[in-house]
Amino acid sequence: MFDNWFLGLQAISSFDVQLMILLGALAGVLVSCLPGLSATMAVALLLPLTFGIPPVSALLLLSGIYVGAMFGGAIPAILLATPGTPSAVSTTFDGYPMAQKGHAGKAISIACIASVVAGIFGVLVLMTVAPPLATFALRFSAPEYFAVAVFGLAVISSLAEGSVLKAFASGMIGLLLAVIGMDPMTGFARFTFDSTDLIGGISFLAVMVGTAALAEVLYQIDNSNRKQKTFTKFEINSMSLTMSEVRQMIKPTIIGCIFGVFIGIMPAAGANIASFVSWAQAKLWSKKPEEFGHGSLEGLTASEAGNNSVVGGDLVPMLTLGVPGDPVTAIMMGALILQGLRPGPMLFTEHPEIVYGLFLGLIISNLWVLPIGLFGARFFAKMTTVPKPILWPTILTLCVIGTYASEGTIMPAYTVVVFGIIGYLMKKAALPTAPLILGVLLGPMAEENLRRSLLMNHMDASVFFTRPISLVLLSLGLITLVWPWAQEWYQNRMAKKLGVDLPKEEA
Repeated sequence: MFDNWFLGLQAISSFDVQLMILLGALAGVLVSCLPGLSATMAVALLLPLTFGIPPVSALLLLSGIYVGAMFGGAIPAILLATPGTPSAVSTTFDGYPMAQKGHAGKAISIACIASVVAGIFGVLVLMTVAPPLATFALRFSAPEYFAVAVFGLAVISSLAEGSVLKAFASGMIGLLLAVIGMDPMTGFARFTFDSTDLIGGISFLAVMVGTAALAEVLYQIDNSNRKQKTFTKFEINSMSLTMSEVRQMIKPTIIGCIFGVFIGIMPAAGANIASFVSWAQAKLWSKKPEEFGHGSLEGLTASEAGNNSVVGGDLVPMLTLGVPGDPVTAIMMGALILQGLRPGPMLFTEHPEIVYGLFLGLIISNLWVLPIGLFGARFFAKMTTVPKPILWPTILTLCVIGTYASEGTIMPAYTVVVFGIIGYLMKKAALPTAPLILGVLLGPMAEENLRRSLLMNHMDASVFFTRPISLVLLSLGLITLVWPWAQEWYQNRMAKKLGVDLPKEEA
């Protein structure tokens, strides 16, 4: 174990790697302080920059962006009542009212400190949980890996944005895209239409950048003329906190840390859920619950602690099982695959320097957020007013140029444009794009291990149910799959019993 930590320390000790950590945290804050640009979009947009650089540097750059983006979304949430990222929605509940009371600077300081403390706590949990879980996962064979893939694909039902059936439709599109290219068992070309550009399959990079970044920009451009509620922007004043205010932050920070990490480890739960739950629990345990939603220091602290502690929890299933915890880790998983690495238990034994370097790098990323957030707050506040006609063309250009540069051929650039349009149409039709990315990532793993398992056992499918680990994972997948329907049935049953009507969700 000590040797692994030494390898990790060696991997991040160079100036180049430390520069990547700093640039990642800075870029994450910078992008997410622009309203409408999520952490997913930030990571997807800068993913092409990781092509051609060492795996440790690439992973730490993306994880730094993730860490920085979790805090950066709080700045427009406090100053404009417009969350920079979806996870900062609950930050507007108390952050903007604090700014209205003349405490915008204090609100940003509180958000920054809570974010850093919770982020480090999440990494410590990751460092504690991931290695033993990866050791246990080394017992896996083809049937278990197939069950893991099924469990990961079952998460699609939790990624629904209104309709579970639409989430499944999106996931099926991803699975169909995953079979394009060379058959992993026989080597025959499938669905390539005699094009040599498709023999290697659809580019992961182009799919992720197109659906996560380009599609979002197109969607925002299309909806830019809608009338939106305007808010007064407040200037940042004194950012110093009193000892009494620091003491008030302790309890909500602990609540946010605990609930954030727990929710983060659950695949597809997400930072937005963690922030809401943390805010609600802090209100439940507070001595002044009436202040929540009206500028409560505790509410702001809990929200920011909840969404930042998620980062460490999200990385647990990705690193140990090869199952992304949310869309951001799905993109990070794609980055590892592009580097020729497969996330999962073998990563801990074959490349310990990458895993343990990531652990140490995440702590450094969180520590960088503190000076970046406190000393750069006034600059980032000005970034919230960047005109959209300048911002959108810049992002569109970066999407196309980045994917072209990743392989040096024009095909990825065409692909990213096609999937940008597909992602935009999916958003218009209320089809979530995250399940599509998940299907593209996990499809090959599911197919290859299904066929290997059947060949090893003379086409006998009972192998998946006679091996205990495989059976447990498939059972968890089934529970994950039906849980949204069970939850909806329970809510409708209770609503009928209480005589109230639930709001109808759009199909």
